[in-house]
Amino acid sequence: MIELGQKEFEELVLVALVTLPDQFKSALKNVDVVVEDFPPIDVLRRTGAINGFGLLGLYQGVPLKDRGPHYSGTLPDKISVFKIPLESSVDSVDELMPLVQHVVLHELGHYFGLSDEEMRESRGDLH
Repeated sequence: MIELGQKEFEELVLVALVTLPDQFKSALKNVDVVVEDFPPIDVLRRTGAINGFGLLGLYQGVPLKDRGPHYSGTLPDKISVFKIPLESSVDSVDELMPLVQHVVLHELGHYFGLSDEEMRESRGDLH
């Protein structure tokens, strides 16, 4: 387990977003990516997670492919990246960076409308 400061961890998430392929960055609309220490209790209950350490990230919103012509004026979708569960999964920043990138990419997959199964079939790749 490692512990980073909030700003340091947020920088890892920012790097994961900045290094996305251009076609994905340009497609991001009305979505916020936030860092939270731990999944809230209501999220744990809703997802059926036994404890928050197994939940590294979460997408909440209307997937891009499901947005119709009347989709407007809504609050942004939200991708949460959970700091403490991620930090507890690794022993170094060198291990943490690829894990953060994977979680961000996985949650963006949900934003684009891919299921967990579809992402597993494509080995976590969005294209």
